[in-house]
Amino acid sequence: MSEAPLDVASLLGPEGPIARRLEDFEVRPQQLELSLAVEQALANGKHLVAEAGTGTGKSFAYLLPAAMHADRRQGDGPVVISTRTIALQEQLERKDLPLLHAVLPFEWSSVTAIGRNNYLCLRRMHQAEREQTLFEDPERHAQLRKIVDWSLNAGDGTRQELDFPPRPEVWESVQAEHGNCLQRACKHFDQCYWQRARRRMQTAQVLVVNHALYFADLALRIAGASYLPAHRVVVFDEAHHLEKTATESLGLRVGRSTVGWHLRRIHKRRGERTLLSRHGSGAAKLLWEEALQLNDAFFDSLQGRVRAGDSSSASVALRGEALQENLSPILRALSGELAAAALRTERVDEQMELQARANGLDGLCQTLKALCTPNPDAETPLVRWLEPSRHGAQLCAAPLDVSGALRQHLFEGGATTILTSATLATGDDDRFSWLRDQIGLDDAETLRVGSPFDFDRAVDFVIEEAMPDPARESQTYRREVAERCERHVLDNGGRALILCTSWDFVRFLAQQLRPLCNQEGIELLVQGEQPLARLLERKRDEENSVLIGTDSLWEGIDVRGDALTLLIVTRLPFASPGHPLTQARMDLMRERGQQPFGEHSLPEAILKFRQGFGRLIRGQRDRGKVVVMDPRIRTKAYGRKFVDALPFSDDYVSPSSGI
Repeated sequence: MSEAPLDVASLLGPEGPIARRLEDFEVRPQQLELSLAVEQALANGKHLVAEAGTGTGKSFAYLLPAAMHADRRQGDGPVVISTRTIALQEQLERKDLPLLHAVLPFEWSSVTAIGRNNYLCLRRMHQAEREQTLFEDPERHAQLRKIVDWSLNAGDGTRQELDFPPRPEVWESVQAEHGNCLQRACKHFDQCYWQRARRRMQTAQVLVVNHALYFADLALRIAGASYLPAHRVVVFDEAHHLEKTATESLGLRVGRSTVGWHLRRIHKRRGERTLLSRHGSGAAKLLWEEALQLNDAFFDSLQGRVRAGDSSSASVALRGEALQENLSPILRALSGELAAAALRTERVDEQMELQARANGLDGLCQTLKALCTPNPDAETPLVRWLEPSRHGAQLCAAPLDVSGALRQHLFEGGATTILTSATLATGDDDRFSWLRDQIGLDDAETLRVGSPFDFDRAVDFVIEEAMPDPARESQTYRREVAERCERHVLDNGGRALILCTSWDFVRFLAQQLRPLCNQEGIELLVQGEQPLARLLERKRDEENSVLIGTDSLWEGIDVRGDALTLLIVTRLPFASPGHPLTQARMDLMRERGQQPFGEHSLPEAILKFRQGFGRLIRGQRDRGKVVVMDPRIRTKAYGRKFVDALPFSDDYVSPSSGI
C-alpha cells in the first residue's frame, strides 16, 4: 500500500502522471469536479448520481478514486465497475485500466468478469471427447476436436478466445455450468479456467462487469446465492439503463425453443449415446417423447393466440388469466427419472450431468408455473404476456415495478453506489427525480457537470419545416422523410447517421436511399444487414458512407471526425405504448394519480433524444448538423422540452431551427 498521500486533483492536474503519459491530455474542470465528487462519496459512503456531458472523461474520473479507495480499503472486497455496453467494457479493460496501472504509484489489481457459461469445463470436454458418437454431424465432431486442441494452449479458457464461432450445442456440451461442478473433487480443479477466474475475481481490487451480469447476480442474491464476490462499492456507468436491465434480469421468458433445448440436452430421437439412451429407463424415454409432443402442442396454441391478437400490438397481454398447460407434470416426472438414474450411476461425472439436467427441468417447471399462474398478491407482481419471436410465441413476464426490489436489495444497507452517464436528467431537474423514482434510490448526493465541447459553435441544429404529422399522415410522412433525407445526404456528400424508431422504417428508408447512394458512390450501411461492429468499422473507414439504424444506434457508438457530420432524427423516440408491460405500468401510474405521458413516456423519450444527439460531436474538433424531421418538436407544447434538454447555452438560437 502506498504511504504517500494521493488525491485526484494532483493525479488529474497539468503536472500529474496522466498528463505526463498522454501527449494529448487536456485538463478538464468538469472531469476534476466529477472525480472529486466520486472520491468524496466513496469516503463518506454516500450514493452519488452524477451526469457528465460528452467529452468529460467519465472513465478516468471514476476509475482514479475507485482504484485509490480499493487500495485504502483492502479487505472490503473489490470496487465493482458495471457498464452496459461491451464497447465500454473493452475500452476500460484494454485502454483505461492499463494506463492507470502504469501511472499510479501503488500496486493494485483489476479483473474483467464474464458469465460462467463462457468458460470451458475441462471435465465436461473430456467426457464429450470420450463419447465420440455424441454428435452425429461431422462438422460438430470437428468443432469439438478444435476445442480440445485449443484447450492445450488456451489463455483464459473463454469462448471468446476461439477463432471460430462454435455451434450452440457443441459449446453447451463443454461449458462450465452452475450446479454441474465437482469443485475440489474434480481432477481438473487446479487447471480449471472457471476456478482460476473465480480466484482472480475474489482477490481483485477493481472488478469490471456489465449491467446484465451484475443484475443477474442481484437476482441470485435475492434468492440466497451469489456469483460475484462480496463488495461494498459499485460504480454504474451508462446508468440510465439500470431500470431496463433490472426489469430484464428479474423477469422470466420461456418459448418452445427453451423447452426444446432442455430436452435436447437429455436425448435426441436418433441419438445412440445420449444421457437418456445410456441411463434412462423405458418410462423415462416415454416421458421424453410425451414432453416433446406437449411442448409443440402448448406453444402452437400460444402461437395461434398471437396471430389472432390485436394487429396494433405484436404482444398479447395475459393480465389475470391463468393458462392451462399439461407440460409441467411430465417435465417434473422426467426430472425424477433422471435423478433416480443419477443414483444408479457409478461414474461421478455422469451423475453430475444427470442431476444437472434434472435440476434444469425442475427450474423450468417453476418458471412455467410463474408464467402461467397469476399471483396478484405477490410482493412484486409480474406482468405477463405473449410475445412473437422467430421461433414462435414466447411466454414472458417482468416485474410491474423494480424500484422496491432495488431499494431493498441494492440501495438500502448494501453497497455504496455511483451512478453516472452523459444523460440522466430530462430537463432542468438537477436532482434526477425521474430516474431515482424508477430505481428506488431515495437518498443520494447529486452532481451535474456540462460538456467541455462548445455545442453552440459545433452544431447547426435544423428542424424541418412543413412536415406532415407522423401520427395522422403516416404514409405521407414516410415519403416526405425519405425525400428530405435524400436531399440532406446529397448536399452533405454522405457522412451521415440516420436514426429511426422502428425496423420497418429502417428497411423502407434503406430501399428509398439505395438508388441515390449507388448513383453517387456513397456506401449505404444498414443495421441488420451486417454485424453492428462491422458496420461501425465500415462507417469509420468509408467517410462518405451513410449509416441507417434504430434502437442500439441511438447511443453507445463513437464515430469521430469527418465520417459523421450529419445526424438525422427521423422521429422523436417515443416508445410504443402498446406493449403489455408499458400498459400495465401506465395503468398503475393512473391509479396513483400520476400522468403516464408527462411522467413516463415524455421523460423516457427526452433521454433517448439526448443520447441520439450525442452521437454527432465526439471530440473537440468535430462539427456538423443535426436535422430533426418530426414536426411535433415545433407544434406540440412538449416539443420545447426536447430542445431545452440539449447542451446548448441558454441564449442559443439556431438560424435554421426557427426556435
